[in-house]
This record gives sequence, structure tokens and C-alpha cells, in this order.
Amino acid sequence: MRKTQKQRTIDYLTRYHKLNPLKAWQSLGIYRLSDVILKLRREGYEIETDEVIVKNKFGENCKVAEYRYYG
Repeated sequence: MRKTQKQRTIDYLTRYHKLNPLKAWQSLGIYRLSDVILKLRREGYEIETDEVIVKNKFGENCKVAEYRYYG
């Protein structure tokens, strides 16, 4: 049986404790991580958000969300 996007996300966060949209796309095949996080929060998961600065492919600074969970 295939896991849902919510299950893949919470499994990843439980194991590694943090996840950003690029890692979600590369590792979990999830394009809209923010939507999955919103659904998990509505189910009661206490997932925190930090803004982190990363460089894009042009070397420019960009802010992205990084989600943390220690459940």
C-alpha cells in the first residue's frame, strides 16, 4: 500500500526533524509542502516554521520555509 503525502511527510519529520520544500520535492515527491504541513497541523501535529536563507542557482539569497517537528 502506498503512503500518502501526509504520511511520507510526518515519517520524514519524525526521523530527520526538519524539512524544506526542495528536500520534500527531491526526497518525497511533494511539490506543495506548505499544503501538506497545513493539513498535518489541522490534525494536531505541532510543526514549527523557521525562515532560512538559501542561495538560488544564480547565487542570490532567498528565504524559504523550513519545517521542524520533534514528535
